[in-house]
Amino acid sequence: MLMTDLEKARYRRKVIEILKQYGIELGCNNKPIVTDIRELQYKLANNANHKYFYLARKYNEYIAQPWEVEVEKIYPELVQVQTPMQAELWKYATSFWSVPVTSGYGRRMRFLILDKQNSKLIGILGLNDPVIGLGIRDKFIGWDKKTRTDKLYHVLSAYVLGALPPYNYLLGAKLIALLCRSKAILEAFKEKYAGKKTIITKQIKPTELVLIDTMGAFGKSAIYNKLKGWNFVGYTDGVSHLHLTMPELWEVIKEILPEEKFRTYKFGQGPNWKMRMTRDALRILGFKENILEINWKRGYYICPLATNWREYLLGESEKPIYNLISIQEARDYWLQRWVLPRKNHLLEKLYVSEAALCDCSFEILALR
Repeated sequence: MLMTDLEKARYRRKVIEILKQYGIELGCNNKPIVTDIRELQYKLANNANHKYFYLARKYNEYIAQPWEVEVEKIYPELVQVQTPMQAELWKYATSFWSVPVTSGYGRRMRFLILDKQNSKLIGILGLNDPVIGLGIRDKFIGWDKKTRTDKLYHVLSAYVLGALPPYNYLLGAKLIALLCRSKAILEAFKEKYAGKKTIITKQIKPTELVLIDTMGAFGKSAIYNKLKGWNFVGYTDGVSHLHLTMPELWEVIKEILPEEKFRTYKFGQGPNWKMRMTRDALRILGFKENILEINWKRGYYICPLATNWREYLLGESEKPIYNLISIQEARDYWLQRWVLPRKNHLLEKLYVSEAALCDCSFEILALR
């Protein structure tokens, strides 16, 4: 729509006020200044995740109490989200996160990790299409643009991975990260995508998954530190659009741009399309390009599923040589390497949390 200067000024003030509510100030040339990235993440999480608190009464039975967990009997079961009930349980699980959890984009597989000893929820794992252009990844693999376009299909990103109380006190997130290398993940991938055309190029590619990657929310992540099968590559270049993802801002964007603009969306474009819409609207209001980015360095991690993963992603090998583990092997290694040597200390932390769990104080737990 065509706007008068007065209308533009009004919308500019509205945008600035929304950013201030999230602790973001605009410096010289509209450069955003974020003094506390954790606080920003938590405020965004309040909108993105905590709206699912209402599901607590329905699904609280899936949250274990400390006395319901015998450490030596923990045994994970991967359940892929397929039914409406499972989708609701997933949403409820995300309400414990203190960082925003997206819905994922492109190809997506979501797993509930249940404990066989009590049918309680250990945590969740979400995999989706990787970012198209990620400098640190592309350089590490050795990709040029053409090879990346052809081979990116064989990579997935863990966009959410973690454990819920009380399993988070028992290093449950490390167990879930280990499960990324399990045969169950590859089998689920092959079952879901075998024979299906890719979203953008409409090609049928070999159903091979050779690499899972992820990024730490705040620099490096304790989950993947010294964890077998996961490798720290380095830090991203520190550019992020996180500060422009709040729902209040998107409502303003929809008021500014003409309706036909929103018909340009095509399935699979994910957050890139949404960011283009945001950029166009802010440009109309006279904001400089600086407003689009904040500095936010994140640790980048990879979990290869094949010994020749790099050669396969470079087109130098025709067939992956998989190096996978069973769920039993992942669980046994986690127990022997990470839990039993620290058992007394972990149990002490676990039972300190007991009062909070009994009170069902979900807002407190979500902060942890």
